Amino acid sequence: MARSSSLERRFIILAAIPLGTLLVLLLAIGVYLQLDTLSQVTLLLLVLGPCIWALCSLYQTVFDAFDSVAVQLDSLANEEFTVWHFARYRHGRIYALKEDLRRIATRISNKRAEYAHHESFVFDLVNELHSPVVVLDGHAQVYHANPAALAHYHQDSLLGVATKELGLYRYQHQWQLHQGQHQPRYKIDCHNLKRGARHYQLLVYVSIEQPLRSTEKEAWQKLVKVLNHEVRNSLTPIYSLTQSLREQQQAHSLQAQMLEVIEKRAQHLLNFVASYSKLSQLPQPQLQAIPITELVSRLQVLLPHIDIDCQSHSGRLLIDPEQLEQALLNLVRNAEQANTLSGTEGIRLAISKHNQWQLKLYDNGPGIDNPDNLFVPFYSTKTQGTGIGLVLSREIIRAQGGELTLTNHSQGGALAQICLPKAK
Repeated sequence: MARSSSLERRFIILAAIPLGTLLVLLLAIGVYLQLDTLSQVTLLLLVLGPCIWALCSLYQTVFDAFDSVAVQLDSLANEEFTVWHFARYRHGRIYALKEDLRRIATRISNKRAEYAHHESFVFDLVNELHSPVVVLDGHAQVYHANPAALAHYHQDSLLGVATKELGLYRYQHQWQLHQGQHQPRYKIDCHNLKRGARHYQLLVYVSIEQPLRSTEKEAWQKLVKVLNHEVRNSLTPIYSLTQSLREQQQAHSLQAQMLEVIEKRAQHLLNFVASYSKLSQLPQPQLQAIPITELVSRLQVLLPHIDIDCQSHSGRLLIDPEQLEQALLNLVRNAEQANTLSGTEGIRLAISKHNQWQLKLYDNGPGIDNPDNLFVPFYSTKTQGTGIGLVLSREIIRAQGGELTLTNHSQGGALAQICLPKAK
C-alpha cells in the first residue's frame, strides 16, 4: 500500500540529505584535525547555519509562491480578474506562470462579459414578449418578471415574490397556475437555466384562451356570413313583394294589416342580420398614441351625462380612439338600460394607470345574473336585444391589445372593466 505523501514532506527529506552529508563530512574533518569540542561546534555553526537558513528561505519562497497561486485561483473563482499577487516577479518561471494566469483571467472575463451580454439579450427578448414570463431562482422566488407578467398580476414589481403568492404550484413535477374565474387561462411551460453554480427556472405563461378565442371567433363569423347570405337572399324578395302587395290593398283591410306585420318582421330580421354582419366586417384598428388628457376631453364631450374620474393626468394610451368610443357607447347604453330596470341613476367612469390603463364603468343596476353567457353571440336578456353590443365591444377592445371583463361590484350594479396597453 503506497504511503501518503506531500510536497512539503518530500522537500524536507530532500533538503535533509545534503545537510546530513555535510554534517558527516564536518564531523570527519574535526576528527581528522583533532579539533576540540568548541572548535567543532563553531565549525558546524559557521558552515551549517547559512545552509539551513538558505534552505528555510527557499522553502518559504517556494511555498509562498504556491500560496499566491492558490489565492489567485480563488480570486478567479470569485470573478476577480486582476493579477497582482506576482507583481514582483518580472522574469523566469513564476513570471511565465503569472502571464498564463493573466491570459486565463482575461479569457474568463471575456466569457463572463459574453454570458452577461447573452443574458441581457435574453431578458430584453423576454421583456418584449406579450406572454407573461417569470424567472425563478433556486429558492423558488421571482428573479425576473417581464412587463406582461407585471400586467397580469397588476404589480409594479415581483422581485423576491414566492410562487405561492403568484398562484403557482407543482403537480406531477409540472408547474400549474390557479385559474381565477375572470382571468385568462394559461398553461405553464418550464425551462431550466444554469448560470455558473446557480440554477433558474424560466416559466412561460402560454395562453390557451387565444386559440379558443380564434376558433370561437372563426365559428361565429362563418355562422354570421351564412345567415347574412341565406337570410338576406330569402327576406329581401319577401320584403319587396310584401310592399308591392300592400300598395294593391285597401289601407285598413285585414289583408293590408297582415302584410304590414310581415313587412315589419322581415325588416326586423334584415336589421338583425345587418347588425351581426358588423362582427365579420370589423375594420382593423388604427392605433395611435393618445394622451390621456385628450381622451378624457373627448369622452366628456361624447358622454356629458356620466361622471368621469381620471386619477392620472399624464401618459398616453395606444388605441384607436374612434373604435374605443364606439365600445364605450355600447357599454354606457347597457349601463343606462340597467339603471332603468332598477329605477336608479348614475354612471361613473374611473380611469387609472398601473401597468396598463384601466377604464372602469360602474352602474347602479341590478347586476349580472348569468355571467357565463355575457359574450355569447345571439344571447340577450333584453326583450328587444340582439346580443351584439357586448360581443362587438369585446372584439373592438381585443383588437387593440386590451381586454374587456364584466363583473358585479360590491356596492351593487355591474362593473365593466377595460384594460388597455400604455404607449411607449
